[in-house]
Amino acid sequence: CDKTVKNNIKNVTADFLPSHCKITAVKHPALRRKMPGISVKDVTIKYADKSKKDKKSKKEPPEIIALDNFSADFDDEKFNVIIGASGCGKTTLIRAVAGLSDYEGEIFFDETDAMELTVKDRNVAYVPQGYSLYPSMTVFDNIASPLKAAGAGREEVTERVKSIAKTLGLELLLNRKPKELSGGQQQLVAIGRALVRRPSVCLMDEPFSNVDVKKRAVLRSYVKNVVADTGCTVIYVTHDVKEAVALADKLFIMNEGKLVASGTPIEVFKRRGPVIDDFRNALAERSIV
Repeated sequence: CDKTVKNNIKNVTADFLPSHCKITAVKHPALRRKMPGISVKDVTIKYADKSKKDKKSKKEPPEIIALDNFSADFDDEKFNVIIGASGCGKTTLIRAVAGLSDYEGEIFFDETDAMELTVKDRNVAYVPQGYSLYPSMTVFDNIASPLKAAGAGREEVTERVKSIAKTLGLELLLNRKPKELSGGQQQLVAIGRALVRRPSVCLMDEPFSNVDVKKRAVLRSYVKNVVADTGCTVIYVTHDVKEAVALADKLFIMNEGKLVASGTPIEVFKRRGPVIDDFRNALAERSIV
């Protein structure tokens, strides 16, 4: 795959990323449900820059505009990937979608204003960078914990945990404790725990940023497969352009709290502009390595 991308990346034309270089997954229609699309309209989020607060002054510290009149449509049942430099507002955005941050503007789940939905009604799973596993529990019990908390029966818990563990390549690790796993395996457990309850929307904040680069491709394929099984709408955040292109059904480039471009990876990289050009060059460099 890397060799093929290297040979085609120079001009970034419509065939710069052949289909066999994309991560694809088999969908299981019988398991799929209608999931919501997410529409973000004119959303602005500001917060005080406490790092610049003068302790001797009563003045409020200057504001940071994390999202600046941001608008975007994240397609239902698709792998929507946001890429941007650190501090561009990616995490702030998905926290707002999850209902974890206040904002000005509007966010819709299909036609329903998110403000009218409780966090529970949004049925959102959030996967942060850290693993946050229960150290005293086995892999099985970590993944099963949200099902048990919801009162699911023993047979249902066992069936769903084993099913998602198989898709994530964890079926032989179910009796292990987190300390016996690699970093990538621990993150897969965290993803399994988030998806086992079959959320409508899954928000992933750079889940593999702490994983060895050589292992990420395999881990990404596992995630793509389990998302295809559950059919949820995904918003996936990364700063890794190669990861973004490999995963994205729809790609979003952010910069300084604003949307720069969106579309399929091919559509996005056909465009010109300083930020897009930087990512295009980074993709070319990563493909050569």
